[in-house]
Amino acid sequence: MSIEATVEKFIREEILHGTGPEKLERDTSLIDSGVLDSLTLLRLITFIEEQFGVEVEDDEVIPDYFESIGSIKEFVEKKK
Repeated sequence: MSIEATVEKFIREEILHGTGPEKLERDTSLIDSGVLDSLTLLRLITFIEEQFGVEVEDDEVIPDYFESIGSIKEFVEKKK
């Protein structure tokens, strides 16, 4: 499964609990749309670290990296 598909599946199942839009587009703002808040962002970061074997540093917890599924994919690829 691709990074994008894995992240989308986690968001749908663990954060949105099966509710929300039918598909999260690659460039949909997860923050502006209300999908992610401070607590769910921390859950997502923990998932990303465990799933992809990367470490997210404190100074990397910025909207630019977690704004969308596309930006998360780019961040994970950069960290690997």
